[in-house]
Amino acid sequence: MKPARSRPFFLRQTHWSTWLHGIVWLLYVVFIVYVAAYQGIPVLLAHPSVHLLSQLVIFYLNYCYLIPRVLGRMNIARFLVVNLISILLLEILFIQLYHWLRAQYLGSAITTFPLPYSTQFVLRFFELILFVVLAGLIRFTGDWFIHQQQAKELENVQLRTELAFLKAQLNPHVLFNILNALYALSLRQAPETSQGIMQLSQLMRYMLYETNEERITLSKEIEFIRHYLDLQRLRLPAHFSIQFEVDGPTEQIRLEPLLLLPLIENIFKHGDFHASIHIVVQEGSLQMRTCNGIRTNQVKSVGGIGLTNLRRRLAFLYPDRHQLALEEKDEQLWTNLRISL
Repeated sequence: MKPARSRPFFLRQTHWSTWLHGIVWLLYVVFIVYVAAYQGIPVLLAHPSVHLLSQLVIFYLNYCYLIPRVLGRMNIARFLVVNLISILLLEILFIQLYHWLRAQYLGSAITTFPLPYSTQFVLRFFELILFVVLAGLIRFTGDWFIHQQQAKELENVQLRTELAFLKAQLNPHVLFNILNALYALSLRQAPETSQGIMQLSQLMRYMLYETNEERITLSKEIEFIRHYLDLQRLRLPAHFSIQFEVDGPTEQIRLEPLLLLPLIENIFKHGDFHASIHIVVQEGSLQMRTCNGIRTNQVKSVGGIGLTNLRRRLAFLYPDRHQLALEEKDEQLWTNLRISL
């Protein structure tokens, strides 16, 4: 069964935005009713009365259409003209509607309205302009937030794609090195070749099944490393000593598959005489230190696809939370990788 897909961010944001708008307008209506009750004025005659409908119309005309589709295309003249015409029409309609409702409500007890029509017209004009500005501020703020989230999600998709590519790039590289080790055994017609093939099957099982997970336990990664070292021991001369130590709990630590292997591969690519690998798990950190002799008959260059791949994966997975140091000293290569978990 395929895992359920999460809804795209813009759909989640639209649902959230609808609820927020509804709550804000409801609070606005409650405030109007409270002020009218406090002043002892019927809600129908208190501000904004039916003018609330004109505020809603001009706000959502701008929020839903004029700002994203007209102003968003830099058609400023059309934006201003449509707003001006809309405001004038709303004023004419709702001022007349307000006075008609006022007359119906008060009947014979009606008195002259304290403000002349011209003053009402000017006040309502600037009131609706204010709602145009509010619509613009809210729309631009919401669109900016959506843009930032979409950019972040796109970046995450690109990072996941890059990591998948790096993992796919590393697997054949590991297999190539293992086959080289078996080839060296076969050239010697060593009796250990069959044992090496068995070790290869263990490694292949790991790479085929375990590396499909985004994260695995450190204990599984260490088990893979042990099989890899056992295979290397079969082909290496007897004087080449390999020490491998692990300190600390490994079951609770999760990391990406094959993350530690490039440093170990580098030992057998450039190393000679001896190799020591020490993995230490402490609270909140993982450290791996390696040390090996360097062959004297090779060009002194440390790197290749494995280490390049490792650096890029670390940069994606643990930005500003890792340190990787390589140092050649006294004909030995020292590496130190520390990851803050």
